[in-house]
Amino acid sequence: MNSSTKNIIDIISFGYFSYPVINFLFENTKDISLKFYFLLLKSKWKRDFDSAIFYANKTISTTTTTTILKELARFELISLYYKIGKSDLAKKEVIILRNNFENLPAYARCLILPGLNLFNKSYNITNDFKIYSDNYEKNNVDKAILKYSHAREHIKNEEYNKAYELFIEGYFLAEDFPHPTMMCNGLNGAAWWMRNEDKKKALIPANLLEYYIGYYFDDLNYTYNWFDTIFEVYKINKSLNLFDISSVVMNYKNNVSFEIKSDFEEVYNNKSFFRNRSFKKIISHNFRDNLSIIEKIKNHKIPILFFSAYTALIEKPFFTKSHILKLIFEGNKDKIIKFFSANYEKMYFFNVMMSDFNLKKVERRLLNSEDVEDAEYNISPFYLARKKLITELFKKTKNFKEFVFNYFKLSDEEMRIFDVFLRNCVRYDIKWPITPYPKGKVRDFALKYGLGYKRVALGYYSFEDDERVLLDDIIERFLK
Repeated sequence: MNSSTKNIIDIISFGYFSYPVINFLFENTKDISLKFYFLLLKSKWKRDFDSAIFYANKTISTTTTTTILKELARFELISLYYKIGKSDLAKKEVIILRNNFENLPAYARCLILPGLNLFNKSYNITNDFKIYSDNYEKNNVDKAILKYSHAREHIKNEEYNKAYELFIEGYFLAEDFPHPTMMCNGLNGAAWWMRNEDKKKALIPANLLEYYIGYYFDDLNYTYNWFDTIFEVYKINKSLNLFDISSVVMNYKNNVSFEIKSDFEEVYNNKSFFRNRSFKKIISHNFRDNLSIIEKIKNHKIPILFFSAYTALIEKPFFTKSHILKLIFEGNKDKIIKFFSANYEKMYFFNVMMSDFNLKKVERRLLNSEDVEDAEYNISPFYLARKKLITELFKKTKNFKEFVFNYFKLSDEEMRIFDVFLRNCVRYDIKWPITPYPKGKVRDFALKYGLGYKRVALGYYSFEDDERVLLDDIIERFLK
């Protein structure tokens, strides 16, 4: 590896969230050992452990110029062997890693040590790394993991309120990093272990967890266990939002290799029970409240709110395209209100358009929950998060009307893929040590619509190369 070694380690410290940057680097490196290492990480994140082990061994066997990459791959190999129950093989690799450990720079040790400490707690592998563990400087993700570990100790003693506090403290540490997976793990732990102790209090981290799933993730393979926690909390609280998260899970169920528990399907198939008189009363009340909000919104922002709400929803509402687009871009608020007041489905969509998730307010409640009675959101936080991503993307857009008209020419499947692409442009836009950049028509697309080179590159490289073929075709149509 070359002088960018530390940058790469800083990138992979974000775990699964570094996926688009890893894809970009994979496409732009000639180092075969580094390519094998990136394939190892991607296979691990896809839970294809056999392939991950293969690429780990290929990385180790082909790396000749540096100890760092070889030992990073060995660390992953140790983890993989434990995951598949081959502890004897793992222990052999631990001995090799121990012998080479002092040759690693501090920044590489810091990536490996937290995982080794967890292995040691679970499998009692060795104390040979203790001298390094006592002296390395922990980052906020490491500190969050430590908080979660302490929380589980309190759970064993049934001290659920103390465990809740530690999970939330860990969440704030992970948020400061930021590390989306660790953020969600903290909220998940807080909601799950508080649900039977104080069901209303459990709603607060559950709502926030639902929001962050919508904001950071589109892969049910990665988020299913978190959805299961939210489901149980909403079920105990008899929340009408139970239908929304069940709808999300059922719409993505074909993308997972495991069985979805039947509770989600039972709720999803019982829509009339959840879209009942009480739900319609809430929708009508919110609609009336939102009439005052639309009056304050400038006309040129209404199409962006409409488009961001439309892309946020999985099950798209039926609109006559020519009519709704003409209505939205004309900006006559009286006509818009009349159109969306026609039935409850349209009122619901209008409420999604006009609603926002008050992140700061919810975070204040996490450790100061005296107003938990007001904890539940009537619009799914999952959809509000996805809407937020798109409104952020189009803050300084160009040629927006042309963009929207091109979008509505796409097929349902093309819309599904393009929606993910647009969300990924923003959700992955943090400060990376290495900045991806777009090329060719992807660059032209970013320039034409004012979406930002970095954002478009991150969205583009969040897809695998075979998936980008369809994305290339869609982007090309937006350039005509």
